[in-house]
Amino acid sequence: MTVSAKQKRRAEALPLVAIVGRPNVGKSTLFNRLIGERRSIVGDEPGITRDRIYGEGEWNGSRFALVDTGGIVPDDEAVIPMNILKQASFAIDEARALVWVVDARKGVTPLDQELARLLRGTGKRVIVAANKADAVNWESDAGEFHAFGFDDVFGISAEHGNGIGEMLDALVSSESWKLASEDDSRKDAKAQSDAKNERRELNLAIVGRPNVGKSSLLNRLLGEERAIVSPVAGTTRDSVDTFLKTAEQTFRIIDTAGIRRKGKTIAMAEKLSVLMARKSLERADVAIVVLDAEQGVAALDAAIAGYAVEAGCSIILAVNKWDALENKLTGTPAAFERGLRDQMKFLSWGAVVMISALKGQRVNKLLSLAIKADKARRKRIPTSKLNDFFEREVRHKAGITPAKTHGGSRLHVKYITQIGVRPPTFVLFTSGGKAGLHFSFLRHLENRLREEFDLFATPIRLIERHKSKTRRHAK
Repeated sequence: MTVSAKQKRRAEALPLVAIVGRPNVGKSTLFNRLIGERRSIVGDEPGITRDRIYGEGEWNGSRFALVDTGGIVPDDEAVIPMNILKQASFAIDEARALVWVVDARKGVTPLDQELARLLRGTGKRVIVAANKADAVNWESDAGEFHAFGFDDVFGISAEHGNGIGEMLDALVSSESWKLASEDDSRKDAKAQSDAKNERRELNLAIVGRPNVGKSSLLNRLLGEERAIVSPVAGTTRDSVDTFLKTAEQTFRIIDTAGIRRKGKTIAMAEKLSVLMARKSLERADVAIVVLDAEQGVAALDAAIAGYAVEAGCSIILAVNKWDALENKLTGTPAAFERGLRDQMKFLSWGAVVMISALKGQRVNKLLSLAIKADKARRKRIPTSKLNDFFEREVRHKAGITPAKTHGGSRLHVKYITQIGVRPPTFVLFTSGGKAGLHFSFLRHLENRLREEFDLFATPIRLIERHKSKTRRHAK
């Protein structure tokens, strides 16, 4: 199955409702309220949402899928607004019904009139949500939107929840919707049954600084234009989840906003994007850190990779735009990798792949490496094998000292045990001397654990638990 396989199956299993409208009318606020969580970035700046964001809602026993779209500007020729219109058009084509969000405070605008013509042409059911109707006079202002000829017009406040119930009652009450929902519920039950038999999803985050090709990579992996791609840095702002199913694995791919230096994240939306990108890493199993071959490795690349390591992600370093690098020789990849690892010494264990998202070179290799890394991060080592390893590499290893002698007493490692996975986490129980294993000993142990048990491209957590001697005083 190709792109968004699971999403498309859900779209078939549940009626899809697309939330549309011009920029800055509150579409994302309404989307977040209907799904019950904050998935889309919300702010006062127009054009914050750019890609399609999916979720699910339920009202009076009726479940439905939701898609949040970017603000539509039909005749805008700028690159990003044109792409936003393209993404919104995809959502409208897929949808069973449309919730058109307008601004009750500002009233009817020329752009609203243009959108009304566009939406009438779809032939689909349109519910008009006159947002920001937080007071009585604003609710009465919603009446002017009846002039567009749509039957269902509601004054609402997406921020405070006023009028949402009445709008949802209308959405799920129509006879055609009920019949469709009943039929789709049967499909959804089958889809849920099938899902139980599927392997668990692998959460794969695509991260990197702005304009290194993250969304191009996502689109190449999926085979469709799921995320907006343009030469303008910072095109992606929301963290967009998309499902991809291959013969081996189902992936939840998270395309995150480009992470900038703190001093350069000026706009409120950009600051929120960076925070949400970092939050996305916390739910990722594997992070693909995208680098730019033409620009080389920047200090910010190392910082971003550091965020992924802090979150416990397995790491694949994807050096993008490799096709654009001129005067390449046989030894160029190896030389580039040496330079990369020299600048990211803390990531000596990360996998490195030279790719071209534009031409598709070695892009599919990323998925196989992600599967391998995910298996490694979930590996639980049998106690017997860990004990054998401990005896050989710690207890009887000559020349390896856990720590310096303190007060004539030497620190001893008594034994090691694994206490967790995702990532693999080990506890070293020590006694004697002073607590605090030397970094060189920990580095040696980490490297040997990785080699011995094939912990590919995954961080390893080592925790020391020290038992100090207590003196008993005679009474």
